[in-house]
Amino acid sequence: MKVLTIKKGRLISPVNGYHGDVRDILVRDGVITAVGNSIDPQGTVVDAQGCIVTPGFIDIHTHCYPKVSLGMEPDELGIRRGSTAILDAGSSGADNYEDFRENYIEKSGTKVFTLLNLAKEGLTHGHELSDRKNIDIPRLKEMLQKYPDNIVGLKARASASVVGTMGLEPIALAVRTAREVGKPLMVHVGNRPPEFTEVLDLLQKNDVVTHSFHGKAGGILDEEGHVIPQAWRARERGVLFDVGHGVASFSFRVFERALRDGFDCDMISTDLHIENYNGPVYSLAAVVSKTINCGEELENAVAKCTSVPARHFGLKGLGEIAVGMTADFNVMELTPCEETVLDSIGDSLELKQKLVLKKTIYSRGNESAIMEHAAK
Repeated sequence: MKVLTIKKGRLISPVNGYHGDVRDILVRDGVITAVGNSIDPQGTVVDAQGCIVTPGFIDIHTHCYPKVSLGMEPDELGIRRGSTAILDAGSSGADNYEDFRENYIEKSGTKVFTLLNLAKEGLTHGHELSDRKNIDIPRLKEMLQKYPDNIVGLKARASASVVGTMGLEPIALAVRTAREVGKPLMVHVGNRPPEFTEVLDLLQKNDVVTHSFHGKAGGILDEEGHVIPQAWRARERGVLFDVGHGVASFSFRVFERALRDGFDCDMISTDLHIENYNGPVYSLAAVVSKTINCGEELENAVAKCTSVPARHFGLKGLGEIAVGMTADFNVMELTPCEETVLDSIGDSLELKQKLVLKKTIYSRGNESAIMEHAAK
């Protein structure tokens, strides 16, 4: 559709000054052309009365390259689950990125951006950083120079099963390479070695730690349950901390204790893939619901999966409700509930409220479309 009017939604987009304000939005040719108190209906009309309207969610950690381990179709992890833009977190490397781009990125309704794996074949094989021969820095830089519109950062996994006897070496190489190419590095942290503290000490401004609040040994909390000094120092250097729920990487207990220490997440993502899309992760809206029931403010949570990642990764035109921005939105209800949900380690949390997706509006080029979500 070319023209769309959203009527009477409660807009939440803190970066644009919307804190639940009731407004209308006019969309023309895939772009927001007006936001106002009362706009005459034009084109397709979406009645959002009683609903929250946010910018389209941006999920910075997914695996949407089906030809490698864990991967699924981009639209299954994107628009069908309320994310209008997603970042694939290291599924492809320099040797298979172009196949990923041609066959999936360019054919999806979801906007797909890439964090290119330091390993040249991405997640084609396990233990991808356990041997230096799996890394080709000149080829990686070639891809970055050729596709700066889509490759928005690098990805490396810092856990024992990935690096093997190489230890910190590939992570240090990833940090150096990210600085040389001027892109953020996302680092997966998990089972040690290497030690989380050693990984944190390597990271620099704009790098991102994902799985920050996992419940494994040697994580972000010390033995007394407080956030470790290395995490505070990393934050002071400009390192960002992402949720990255995943199948084994988010603990309610750890997140709540970090919040009590005043150490909040900077971004919220899912790590959606074939092993967790039917639980315990489900969608970014479901993960946001978990965080707000742990103590995260709703407005802050919305920003952490819209404007914050858009600005951090340079996703132009995304993550905001403002004239001239791409017309991507979620229409949702914040619904009271009594529902038990699980984290990645099997602990439970009683939800008192949750976000329920009603519609996702997404735009590519000068066309917009509406994804209707089934009632759950």
